[in-house]
Amino acid sequence: MLTVKLKPRHRLFCFSVKGHVKMLRLVFGLVASVLCIADGALIYRKLLFNPSGPYQKSAVHDKLVL
Repeated sequence: MLTVKLKPRHRLFCFSVKGHVKMLRLVFGLVASVLCIADGALIYRKLLFNPSGPYQKSAVHDKLVL
């Protein structure tokens, strides 16, 4: 005699372990992309409005001799 096996009831996606992992991965990806864009904007702003830095070349006659 054949026995019929019922399929176990599936959990919703958001209540499964894989669902939590995928949502966390999505959140961390979004946060990382926002932080990368903000970092790029701050570096661009700093270089645009304050181009003088440690790598700026200056003429020899501009240096003060004490």
